[in-house]
Amino acid sequence: MAGSKAQTELILRDLMHDRKEDVVKIALAARKAVLKAAGKCSEIIYETYCISNAFTFTGKQGQGFIHIATYAGHVNLGFDRGTELDDPDEKLKGTGKLIRHIRLESIADVKDESVLELIEQAVSQGHRLAEQKGVLDEPIVLVKRREK
Repeated sequence: MAGSKAQTELILRDLMHDRKEDVVKIALAARKAVLKAAGKCSEIIYETYCISNAFTFTGKQGQGFIHIATYAGHVNLGFDRGTELDDPDEKLKGTGKLIRHIRLESIADVKDESVLELIEQAVSQGHRLAEQKGVLDEPIVLVKRREK
């Protein structure tokens, strides 16, 4: 379990040590945008073939509303129920039953008004889901590192 947002960022930087600095900056900018929109939420970080941050109000990944996948050369901002979002600018990509994503190429992509609006919509979805499933009293940060 990690502590503050700053401590969690240090953990993320450590996990992303082999990524290009511009990729790390984009991932951290996306995280900052999600946390700004969401306020108090739980963050589950997985180290697999990518570094994935899943955001949830219930503490359960399966009840997440948004995730960030940081690969070696790019970052995807994933919307767990993206098919249900209003996307007039057609930013969302993917063919899955629910999940859609946006490939972030720059920090400017993170700051794009239509991307920020999609983040806000996903946060609202997360709040509605949490009302049904129950909100954690105190958000958690859980880090699951890859076995070496």
